[in-house]
Amino acid sequence: MSFSLNPQINPHPWLQTKFANTIRYSLMNLFIIFGIWTMGTGGWVMWLGLLLTFFLIGYVEELMGDAGDKEAMPPVWYMNLMLWLTLPLLAFATLTCLNTSGEGKDWMDAILRFLGFDPVAARGRTDFFVASGGLASLGMYYGLGGVNVAHELVHRLDSKFDKIIGRWLLAFTWDTGFSLEHVYGHHRNVGTEADPATARRGEYVWAFVPRSAVGQFFAAMKFDRDRMARKNIPNRFYNSEFWRGQAMTLVVIAVYTYMMGPFGIFISLFSGAIGKIYLEIVNYIEHYGLVRVPGTRVEPRHSWDSYRRLSTGMTYNLPLHSFHHRFATRPYWELQHSEGEAPVLPRGYMPMILTSFFPGPWKRLSEPLLRDWDERLASPEEIAYLKSIGEYRGRQDSPVAEA
Repeated sequence: MSFSLNPQINPHPWLQTKFANTIRYSLMNLFIIFGIWTMGTGGWVMWLGLLLTFFLIGYVEELMGDAGDKEAMPPVWYMNLMLWLTLPLLAFATLTCLNTSGEGKDWMDAILRFLGFDPVAARGRTDFFVASGGLASLGMYYGLGGVNVAHELVHRLDSKFDKIIGRWLLAFTWDTGFSLEHVYGHHRNVGTEADPATARRGEYVWAFVPRSAVGQFFAAMKFDRDRMARKNIPNRFYNSEFWRGQAMTLVVIAVYTYMMGPFGIFISLFSGAIGKIYLEIVNYIEHYGLVRVPGTRVEPRHSWDSYRRLSTGMTYNLPLHSFHHRFATRPYWELQHSEGEAPVLPRGYMPMILTSFFPGPWKRLSEPLLRDWDERLASPEEIAYLKSIGEYRGRQDSPVAEA
């Protein structure tokens, strides 16, 4: 099987212009606006957010190829604006979806009519099956849009405003603890057994997702408890970032129950779980099978990169993951390729996610990549560790660290 070790730059120079990249980094919000249209219209189109995420986006990004490094970018204010717009857009998408899926609220009907929708007709086109598709699509907008933007914002430790927006975005997926564990845990422990968010070699994605989700939840709780103890802060709700985050989630649940009744709790859990599962599967492909000896420096080789033009635009350069791990506080428009230093996925994020669902194809795709990593990028200490646990894929005559 052939696979990519270096980015294949798309040959069309106009795609690298400032105008083209302005559109590219607007795509996620445009996709959410499209989702609002489907939710306000009702009927089978409410399924399109879920379906297009995997099939159309995954197919199109393979056609578009890779983005170049250091292309012409929109102004910084615009790049920030795209992030800040995500929260109000997702909030309105949520209200629109719930208004169409349930009995509706008069005040929301009035807003939708002002925008040109017919909320009564939309509800008439929306049965239980259709509503389920809309709520699943909403979960994908939470994961693909909300969590990605939150990931960018919670790293901005010098901006309380950005961190708060990021945590509210995570509340949609019941996962505000991510803002603690990811920043202070994952970035310190990546590639080691101490990191719940690093997938082990041979670990099936549906075994990894619950292990990672549960592990990160309790790791975030422990980090916050230890932080308060270290600073002699009384362990009270109002002092706890972790528990204040859970209160944010309760606000989201309250909105669901207001719109849908008591069953709204389970609806919120359903949509939130879709977004959370998406996040964990992204975690799976970002570090699958890579190892690092505890105490050693985090280097580009400890993250899988992808340079696909479409997914880097829609996810605000999240796939430039190795550079992000080197410089975690750099804004997304400053992230760069790590050519030759980081392993590169042979496909974009969506095709990799779909492949990970099937153990056979995933093994055929990932094993040559791990073999290449072991032989080309692993340190002697990492080779020795992999051999000690029986997971080394490279040549058996490769060097190992001296005892």
